[in-house]
Amino acid sequence: MEQQRTNAFQVKYNEYKQVLEELQSKIIELGHDKDEHGIVLETLSGTDPERKCYRMIGGALVESDVKTTIPILKTKQDNLTEVISKMKSELLKVAEEFEKWKKDNKIQVVTK
Repeated sequence: MEQQRTNAFQVKYNEYKQVLEELQSKIIELGHDKDEHGIVLETLSGTDPERKCYRMIGGALVESDVKTTIPILKTKQDNLTEVISKMKSELLKVAEEFEKWKKDNKIQVVTK
């Protein structure tokens, strides 16, 4: 009976750790995407609005012009900022939940 309880705690502990790691990875990935959008926007800001440019849409390279592309990139960058903020909030919530769970169940991490 005690072994089942220990296994259940281990499973729950691993689930929390996995969720936290996945959230952190996704936040980092989206942060890189946001930074890339910023670099492109900075580069395009001093460019002739009529100049041709290309952007990747679902794996296909699409021709456009700078004046059309800038607002699209700004919107995407703003959306990424919002999603990252929400994910950071979720990460904090899950981390607090995890800490509370560990405290409530008197979980101590043993390293070998």
